[in-house]
Amino acid sequence: SDKAFAELLDDILVVDNTTAGSNGDDEDPGFGRVRDNIRQFALEKLVVKTPVSWVLFRKIIHMFAEESKNVITFSEAKAIAISCNIKPEDIHKVLMFYHDLGVILYYSHIKGLKDKVILSPKWFVESLGKVLALQGTENCQTKKMWLLLREKGIL
Repeated sequence: SDKAFAELLDDILVVDNTTAGSNGDDEDPGFGRVRDNIRQFALEKLVVKTPVSWVLFRKIIHMFAEESKNVITFSEAKAIAISCNIKPEDIHKVLMFYHDLGVILYYSHIKGLKDKVILSPKWFVESLGKVLALQGTENCQTKKMWLLLREKGIL
């Protein structure tokens, strides 16, 4: 109890891990307790209750992304959200929620990206990698591309 991080340990369970998955009475009875604790933790901590309107919003933006529409404007996202019965004051929350989950990228605090909602994070990272690969070259086209990215969020 005087060890570092001891307060994080509620209980200690010693199990014989050589018996995991054994049929019948051969399995250590502690494994049932471990499974129950994991199941309980998942139900309590990992399940996020999401309004149906938010789920519909995600499905619609996913359809756009599947059609290779990688970026939409905030106005377009707002129109989609309103059509999903999401209140205008909740639109920023919805975008941040899906940003935090990694479904979209939304950077309201970055000048060139605040009016953009990136529907495909994978596409954005790959595109950014192509632009960053050009960073060391000194030609006029590269400088224009960097300026467009920084100032307007255009890749």
